[in-house]
Amino acid sequence: MSHSSAATQKSYKKLIAVVPMLTRIARLKELVPSLPDRTLLHAGPPFADLSDLPAPMRNAITATAQLEGWAESESEMLTHLRSGQLQLRPAQDFGVVTPLAFIVGPSVFCVEVTDRTSPQNKRVSPLNDGPLPYALRLGNGHPDGLALLRRLTDPIGATLAAALTDAVPLLPILDYALRHGDDLHGQVAATQAQIRDIFPESLEDEAASYLDKANQFALNIIMASSALMIGAGAGVAESNMLVACGGNGQNMGYKVASDPEAWITRPALPPIGPKFNGQEFASALPAIGDSAVIDALGFGAACLRTTPSLAESYRDHVHPDYFTPAAHAPFIGPHPALSDQSVHVGLDLTRPRTCLGINLGMVESTGKAGLIGRGVSPWPED
Repeated sequence: MSHSSAATQKSYKKLIAVVPMLTRIARLKELVPSLPDRTLLHAGPPFADLSDLPAPMRNAITATAQLEGWAESESEMLTHLRSGQLQLRPAQDFGVVTPLAFIVGPSVFCVEVTDRTSPQNKRVSPLNDGPLPYALRLGNGHPDGLALLRRLTDPIGATLAAALTDAVPLLPILDYALRHGDDLHGQVAATQAQIRDIFPESLEDEAASYLDKANQFALNIIMASSALMIGAGAGVAESNMLVACGGNGQNMGYKVASDPEAWITRPALPPIGPKFNGQEFASALPAIGDSAVIDALGFGAACLRTTPSLAESYRDHVHPDYFTPAAHAPFIGPHPALSDQSVHVGLDLTRPRTCLGINLGMVESTGKAGLIGRGVSPWPED
């Protein structure tokens, strides 16, 4: 902690005091009653120009507007945006984190993660919208993605909500997963197995099938947990610790603890890493998604050394320090609940570093192909 200021260390101590618990599954409008009417939530900082939205984001906005009954087509959705009849706001401004291009509306079922030590502190993330290749978070606007979102709204979401009968401590699950091959962002298989065990085997068939196929269901819970932990450090004068972070496909935005209401933005960079077969020449969108909060906490790209399968595929694409404890140089200190004390948490951009980035899926930029690969989006420097 010697490279971080006393104020920044105070934010870090608030972060490690958080005890995240999975407490509830419900519709967004129930979990965030302050959400304004006819408002949809997107990842990352605000858009500078609503007439210049990335194609994957337009596709996802259209799908959620259709779910809510607010538009029947992209052209109608854009008309409503321009007129102000439809609002598009950053999810993190409402305590919500959403993956990649996924757009959250009031009817969408979400998970809620609460701090056991300060129950008024919560973060929310939508239920994971299912497996490849047509999930709406991938931005290709496929009808099958909207069909699954409708089933998540009725009946799957309500079934899972009823099945979550007790609050679930999440730090032991995260620690277990790091010890069993997850980085908690690009690889979440160990977390997924632990989270699946929360729900009874006797779930209704459609909900059980969804959990078995949505192999990144746990990711959205990790996102909410990460956002809750880093957000706890907010409101400390002169602290440099990041308390929010996300990309919107154009800009990367973050907030610091000393000024937690203000977005700081930089042009986002596309992930660097292996592309899928047949997608070698496809163009990747610059960093998109609020899952960047995971990496701002200290998991994801900084934990590639904990996930051999990902590390091997990334090795020829990113800085070699990503595969060593040096990846945690920009982070403030260890977390007492984690077995591996070389994993540090709390991002302080004033600390010296050789590498820093976000482990992300590559979303194809024209909104047609969906996911085209995986990699690390380099942190945008000044």
